[in-house]
Amino acid sequence: LPNLEERQRFIQYLRDLNIYSVFHYVPLHSSPAGLKYCRTNGEMVVTDAISDRLLRLPMYFGMTNKDVERVVSTISAFYRIS
Repeated sequence: LPNLEERQRFIQYLRDLNIYSVFHYVPLHSSPAGLKYCRTNGEMVVTDAISDRLLRLPMYFGMTNKDVERVVSTISAFYRIS
């Protein structure tokens, strides 16, 4: 998504419609192991900015075509009203 604020609005919009998306990517340099073992040269501005924009949409083995169509149409509706 374009930015963290829109990602948060999008997650809430989906949640309100019982579609659950999650954010779970933590850049290595920000993770507990990364903080302990990682060496960076300067700030990781691009990595941090991109991690704020990532989102995992629902996807699972038992997902039906109807489920997929619902998720896609809900995403489309979000961008029509935003």
